Amino acid sequence: VISAHYNLCLSGSSDSPTSASQVAGIIESTGSIIEVLSKIDSEGVSANHTSHATSTATSGFAGAIGQKLPPFSYAYTELEAIMYALGVGASIKDPKDLKFVYEGSSDFSCLPTFGVIIGQKSLMGGGLAEIPGLSINFAKVLHGEQYLELYKPLPRAGKLKCEAVVADVLDKGSGVVIIMDVYSYSEKELICHNQFSLFLVGSGGFGGKRTSDKVKVAVATPNRPPDAVLTDTTSLNQAALYRLSGDWNPLHIDPNFASLAGFDKPILHGLCTFGFSARRILQQFADNDVSRFKAIKARFAKPVYPGQTLQTEMWKEGNRIHFQTKVQETGDIVISNAYVDLAPTSDTSAKTPSEGGKLQSTLVFEEIGRRLKDVGPEVVKKVNAVFEWHITKGGNIGAKWTIDLKSGSGKVYQGPAKGAADTTIILSDEDFMEVVLGKLDPQKAFFSGRLKARGNIMLSQKLQMILKDYAKL
Repeated sequence: VISAHYNLCLSGSSDSPTSASQVAGIIESTGSIIEVLSKIDSEGVSANHTSHATSTATSGFAGAIGQKLPPFSYAYTELEAIMYALGVGASIKDPKDLKFVYEGSSDFSCLPTFGVIIGQKSLMGGGLAEIPGLSINFAKVLHGEQYLELYKPLPRAGKLKCEAVVADVLDKGSGVVIIMDVYSYSEKELICHNQFSLFLVGSGGFGGKRTSDKVKVAVATPNRPPDAVLTDTTSLNQAALYRLSGDWNPLHIDPNFASLAGFDKPILHGLCTFGFSARRILQQFADNDVSRFKAIKARFAKPVYPGQTLQTEMWKEGNRIHFQTKVQETGDIVISNAYVDLAPTSDTSAKTPSEGGKLQSTLVFEEIGRRLKDVGPEVVKKVNAVFEWHITKGGNIGAKWTIDLKSGSGKVYQGPAKGAADTTIILSDEDFMEVVLGKLDPQKAFFSGRLKARGNIMLSQKLQMILKDYAKL
């Protein structure tokens, strides 16, 4: 079953106004789209063996396979991460959600499914229309399925480079499925992989293959009662809020536009429902630990209207959480054949260093200790204080370090201060490195809540001044 999440604005920029030609295309295509929605089942429709598609069409689609879209960058801050979290139902009503909506939280994190926002720009920019062999009427494009895999938790802010490629093209008879892979990198490190399955209504029957080993396969839910069921009542403003994350499709906000597409009123983004369900699974089975989230696959089945109640039904089988999402008021399944893969608890705990051995900051503290041998007495004379550092990783304390600039020529050692520390500074390993590299101002980090300090805070400012004087240190 293919989603009624209509991607009607893919042919223009994400902030382009809707053109008259797009509206005309919607009127023309609505009837055929609804007809296809009623016919397609979970396996796709049968191939159209009576099709008179030419070999040119076949070779055209085949030629699109492997074609790359122009690479692009996606930059974001905590603001975009918080906006997304609010758009998929995170709320201060639940204290455990604070880490997703307050940048000052010691364990502030991006929701894992924010990864789809990073990847979707490849579709919103209209790059598909420029690929040789793909003749696309964007008014007939449906978002059928979505896969997202994370190789490490998303950074709280950053700039990722994205590369998109047409992984495969499948002939489903009444339509064509385009498999788009989008890989997102921080520098050269792969952060996440999106796979968008797009259904082009009315373009099939050209004699192409029906299956592909490149597709991340949707999986049916177990045939037993769910292990957990959680509900969320969406707001009437849910689509209006979610669209601020970058999907400006007027189908989700403009009543007249929605009417032209055959709906009583604007519908909720399919990826918004997707985000609601993923957030609930992370909460129920991973205690909101984003480091345990590995992958999610979902099939969009029917539309949701803002204000309706989403019911996420979950089945735990090992580290895979199968799920489906229903509209509670109607019983309609809106997301089907879906799952989330979680990393085992032992895996994530093994990756959380208890003694700082794998922390980037470890190298810095060790180097400070070595260099203090040359300038220690002078620094001690100017500072005369003991600083204890709590370096966190994934919201937990990964290491404690002490910089003693009160006795002798100064010393640095791992562990809590042997006496009373004058100042204790708490921040994440990542933020520590940002401060060290000069990319994050300590005062701004303090006032935003990313850096916490207790004791004589003024001494920490003195330390900052001293470290500037000894830039190499």
